[in-house]
Amino acid sequence: MGDGVQWSLDDDWDWQIQCARTHDALLRDTDSWVPPVEEELVLAARATALSQWYPSTSHNYLRFSDGPPPWVPGGRDDVRYVPGCISFAKEGADGSVVFRVWSGLLLQSPEPVLVLATPHAVVAVEALMKVLTTDS
Repeated sequence: MGDGVQWSLDDDWDWQIQCARTHDALLRDTDSWVPPVEEELVLAARATALSQWYPSTSHNYLRFSDGPPPWVPGGRDDVRYVPGCISFAKEGADGSVVFRVWSGLLLQSPEPVLVLATPHAVVAVEALMKVLTTDS
């Protein structure tokens, strides 16, 4: 994309799904603490009202903002992040995936509050939607 091209919400979701698919492929058959479930989570979120925001992942969590991030074409430096996210890691007793739903922003003050831990991406997405509806 050249100068002046705007990055649409659909572009961002499509790109995020592609990145998640690639990241999951790299994690398969490794002993990483990050499970290959990013694409599953992003697809589950896109199928809900969370699709009104721009998604982004970092390491092992999915968060949302009100505009395209600065690192994409037409991105903004002044994006505001939605105060909630979903993290994921191999934290089950048997090494299985656990999705954690947070109210607040990870790695920022005040500390986010853990709302739910679940092995299911869809359940985590539904819980995050409730958090964001309650916080609005």
